[in-house]
Amino acid sequence: MQSNKNNTYSIILPTFNEAGHIRNLIEDIYKIFFNKDLKFEIIVVDDGSKDGTIEQINELKNTINNLNLIIRSELKNSLVDSLNSGINASKYENIIWLDADYSHPPNYINEMINKTNEKNYDLIFFSRFLKESKRYFQNEKYSAQTIDKLSIYLNKLCNFFLYKDLYDYTSGFILIKKNFLKNHKLKGYYGDYFIKLLVDAKLNNLKIIELPFIELDRRSGESKTTGNKFDLIIKCFFYLISIKINFFRKFKIF
Repeated sequence: MQSNKNNTYSIILPTFNEAGHIRNLIEDIYKIFFNKDLKFEIIVVDDGSKDGTIEQINELKNTINNLNLIIRSELKNSLVDSLNSGINASKYENIIWLDADYSHPPNYINEMINKTNEKNYDLIFFSRFLKESKRYFQNEKYSAQTIDKLSIYLNKLCNFFLYKDLYDYTSGFILIKKNFLKNHKLKGYYGDYFIKLLVDAKLNNLKIIELPFIELDRRSGESKTTGNKFDLIIKCFFYLISIKINFFRKFKIF
């Protein structure tokens, strides 16, 4: 197993009721790193699933010895807090996180590993808004949801007011160096944390690459993003606030 510190990986999966596919996802990620003979760990941070997700992960721990489970059952559900919990528990140099519903296909992790080895990027993330990218609703079987349409406009605003060489400010499919995260804790209400993270990276002159990918619909279950319209409005509000704050941060006004 390769032990070069720069070629070690902690993969964080924030979960909530993912029983329909979580076993397959973990096994797919495990095979990628095992086949490459890399040093890695998979950290699942669960927000108190009630559908058997936790039980499935505990079963997998019997056969996957570098699989760790953090359960946040007594805490308020929070994507950002879940990611920070995983980051704090991680022990390797390259930290990867992605959605646990297969909308971020795990096979693209291979490309992250290749790019890290080729150019030693500080931050690699996959984008829904590059010319070569494809959204799940471009498949005739699906249709765009309200959150998808809002995301398009929000990211156009980010591109206009922040950095024009970045396009997906709410990606959530990323590889980043742990050392950077030590001094730049994730902050936000929901997906707006990613806006601040990209601005932090730009202000600190990180070596960044944004890559296209083909997005898939979630494998099973229901989306936590679109389940509550009132919550969706709140999330949009925080996205807009984040754009405003980070616009001023870009010019170092505060």
